[in-house]
Amino acid sequence: MKRVLASYRWRRRLIWMTVTAGVVGGALAIGFTWPNTAPPENTKPTGGPVKIAAPPRPLPLKLRDRAAALAVASRFIDTAVARKNVDRAWGLVTPTLRAGYTRKEWDTGNLPGIPPFPVASARWQPQFSDVKGIGFTMALFPTKASHQQAEVFMIGLHKVGLGKHRHWLVDNWQAAPTTATQLASGGGGSSGGVLDQITPRVTATSAKAKESPIWLLIPVGLLSLILIIPAGIAGTNWYRNRRARALFGE
Repeated sequence: MKRVLASYRWRRRLIWMTVTAGVVGGALAIGFTWPNTAPPENTKPTGGPVKIAAPPRPLPLKLRDRAAALAVASRFIDTAVARKNVDRAWGLVTPTLRAGYTRKEWDTGNLPGIPPFPVASARWQPQFSDVKGIGFTMALFPTKASHQQAEVFMIGLHKVGLGKHRHWLVDNWQAAPTTATQLASGGGGSSGGVLDQITPRVTATSAKAKESPIWLLIPVGLLSLILIIPAGIAGTNWYRNRRARALFGE
């Protein structure tokens, strides 16, 4: 240590190191002790209370309105979704739903926002009904030739026009988070899992199958047995009595 202090160069280096340490230490001390002159940040919310929009008021759905809305939904699915006579679906949707499409694009079926689906039949469940419109959950079942799985969509409709010209239009069509299998098995539906069919041709075919004349033969046959059996017994007894009288010469 004495040799270090005896050296002029080392003494000069120690002086510079001491001065530097003092400057740095002073700067740090000032930085920690000097008060913050910036205005304090206002953490309290400004303005009035936040207003949250109330949900649309629920509205009971009349059977007549439901039937009319489902008729529009059925035509929309049979045309725009099934890609058959797509031009007929132009008048079934609101300007909002067909926004971004020209009439030519729409008529050719170039509709990225409405995925095509080979519809064989469709079933529905009510989703909501309020002052702004109504919504249904639609389960679409494909044709056998398509080899596709059933899919579920959500459709929304609202009324437009005045007076007698007031009618339903489709304003929303999107994939639903629920699978068709869950719907068919009664998953969360108000109809207990029994979804009503809306496709006219499927419903008509099912009705004809149920009303086939073959099914009428069962009650007709039972009614005939009720009449034929007593008549047969009475006829047999009459024949036996007549034969007995003939044998005994009565």
